[in-house]
Amino acid sequence: MGGLVAVKRYVRGLWSDRSYRIAVAVFGLLAVSLQYFGGAYQAEYNSHPDEAAHFVSSLLVRDYLAEFPWPSPVPWALDYYLHYPKVAIGHWPPGYYAVQGAWWLVFPPGRESAMVLNLLMGVGVMTLFWVLARRLDLSRLLIGGAGVVLLVLPVVQEAMSQVMAELPSLLAATFFLWSLTRLQENPGQQSLMVVWLALFAAFAVKQTSVGLAAAPVLALAISGSWRRQPRGAMFLWPAVVAVVVGLLLYWQYSGSILEMLRWAGATPWTKMGWNILQLRDLVGDGILGLAAAGVLTVWWRREPVVVASLAIVVSFVVCSYYVRAFRETRHWIALTPPLILLALAGYRWLSERSRWAPAVLLAVVVWMPHAFYRQTPGGYGALAAQIRQPARMLVSSSTGWEEGPWIAVVALREARPSSVILRATKLLASTDWNGRKYQAKVHTREDIERALDGARVDLVVVHDGDDLAGDWPTHHPLLKDTVAASATWRKCGESQSLTAYCRQLPPRYPRVPLRIELDRLGVGAIGETP
Repeated sequence: MGGLVAVKRYVRGLWSDRSYRIAVAVFGLLAVSLQYFGGAYQAEYNSHPDEAAHFVSSLLVRDYLAEFPWPSPVPWALDYYLHYPKVAIGHWPPGYYAVQGAWWLVFPPGRESAMVLNLLMGVGVMTLFWVLARRLDLSRLLIGGAGVVLLVLPVVQEAMSQVMAELPSLLAATFFLWSLTRLQENPGQQSLMVVWLALFAAFAVKQTSVGLAAAPVLALAISGSWRRQPRGAMFLWPAVVAVVVGLLLYWQYSGSILEMLRWAGATPWTKMGWNILQLRDLVGDGILGLAAAGVLTVWWRREPVVVASLAIVVSFVVCSYYVRAFRETRHWIALTPPLILLALAGYRWLSERSRWAPAVLLAVVVWMPHAFYRQTPGGYGALAAQIRQPARMLVSSSTGWEEGPWIAVVALREARPSSVILRATKLLASTDWNGRKYQAKVHTREDIERALDGARVDLVVVHDGDDLAGDWPTHHPLLKDTVAASATWRKCGESQSLTAYCRQLPPRYPRVPLRIELDRLGVGAIGETP
């Protein structure tokens, strides 16, 4: 109860600050404008190969929670996967899906409500950033401008407009940054507990949060505040979190530590390069330069917020050298608040020594990454409106991953579970999660007809996008040629790059029961084959 009272008192004090109320209104208006004009509310889960998997996984959690009294989870989830085969629980931790699934128990599941949840999480990030930046004793106008810079960074715009784990990961990491700052300001068992709970929350959302793991040790060492921490709690809470996170990862990777290390790209099991230069794409050279100046202030000021920011950046950079899982710019999103806070500290140091500091700040803004992130509907909903649901259908794409958006859109349009959706990359071929190890199961038109008849497919949806480099997928053009030329199938719908074919003649080949394979097919994949 004491903790809740303290939280209420803290929130009341924050809300009494008129400048914060103005700032949060500006941040919220800017965030929703970027979402709306960027097409986030009309998009169809095709902005990234992983987006549909995150959406369907959250939908599974929501539908399971709504099934009270709850049935046995594994058989229920396997049956759900048979209907909507884009479930990724196990490939990623379940934290994001639990939050979004619970959100959808209150609000109707769909794109709009998912974006509203994103908006709330984004405002949470900006609130924590505002609270942290105010510790630097800078003008409110400058802090507000820094918040705007954070919001308009391309990687943050994308996170705000996609159903992906990056935004909740950013929120958890920013909360961790706040808790690490508070630990230095108010040493004690309660502050230590909050730090390690924040770190666990980050791990529960995304594995790349491993980059935060060394930050508490670094922050306590740099600030010297380890001397003021209770010794027992300083070792107890890290041990508890390490055990829980270890068990989570052990479950996630099916008890294979070697598989976990390989998937993470941990040296020496990988030949992947060190992607440290992606920090330039993340925030730009100007912010990195000012952040470097901010690092210099640590040695004589030892401000908790600057120390915590430096500790997180160093922890991420060192971890990324040994764990090469940071393959895309979005994987570094947790560093955006600490880098901008370090840049603010660097600007303060520069402004105390040079009248040219505002000109340098203008140059930094000019050199930061500039892009307006925009999405457009892919035609999935328009095609789904032309066909009859529920149906037993196969979806195929020239890119492989475009099967996912169709599954997500269909699932939203019916009482779940209803339709049975088969993926061509599972029924007609086999691949791992990332599209590697491709192997076609069909080589002739007769093979296609036999597979479709055996699975009792009555609707085929084909998507033609940009072909992948290499020799695959060979099953997709063969499928297209077969259904276009066969009297068994007739075109019954079309939208943008999507075409639907409905069955006209009864199956000629015998039915083959579907089975769910629990062989991870990489990590966390479940496949269906006839």
